[in-house]
Amino acid sequence: MKMLGVEILDVKEGYARVKAKVDERFLNVHGTAHGSFIFALADFAFELAVNYDAPRIALNVSINFIKPAFAGDELIAEARVEGGGKRVKFCLLRVYKGEELIAEATAVSYGRF
Repeated sequence: MKMLGVEILDVKEGYARVKAKVDERFLNVHGTAHGSFIFALADFAFELAVNYDAPRIALNVSINFIKPAFAGDELIAEARVEGGGKRVKFCLLRVYKGEELIAEATAVSYGRF
């Protein structure tokens, strides 16, 4: 995450919030933030939110890209554990440009106890 310039803003049980700025290296052929950059930001928040009490791995992440981001935009990704038990956690991931939702994902993680 160092390479992407991600900064951790908040981490607590079942929740994480991170930010990063879109720079020229992260643009696609259309001049907008590449989906992999947006996904990586959401995935990093997901990692922090689900590993608060035990190591877990992702089983599935499904993301929808809603609006574009451009060079210079600051993005905020939030991950929140919405349900599950000790082994499986279900999360909602959201990426914002200011107040505007630009991507939303659902994620499932698994950990052994």
